[in-house]
Amino acid sequence: MSNFSLTLAKTLYQNIYRCAVKGGDGAVKGFLRVIPGLPLDRGQIPADAPDAPPFLLVIVDDADINNGNFLHFEDSVSMLLLERFAAEDFRPLYCQFYYPSPALTLNGENGQDLFDC
Repeated sequence: MSNFSLTLAKTLYQNIYRCAVKGGDGAVKGFLRVIPGLPLDRGQIPADAPDAPPFLLVIVDDADINNGNFLHFEDSVSMLLLERFAAEDFRPLYCQFYYPSPALTLNGENGQDLFDC
């Protein structure tokens, strides 16, 4: 059972949503961007093209996760997102999570970005 809840908002981009993940205590545990992967209509692709299932691309902008709660976070958030985005004409089958590269977010000792020259 999940102890998380989601707050979802539209962004200024078509089909991109911003999501705040809150824990059972109400504290924000993470921020996500969610992009529904909408397959093309079968009439728009060649007859021999494989089936493409609908899915959710989840970009984790920031989250309070570590090795001890990583799987619980992804599993719980996946179930909540799949339920939240399900509609009569769109039923995503899975979530695909992406995380920012740690090398791009680390700071050097003097507070400068590691990649500043």
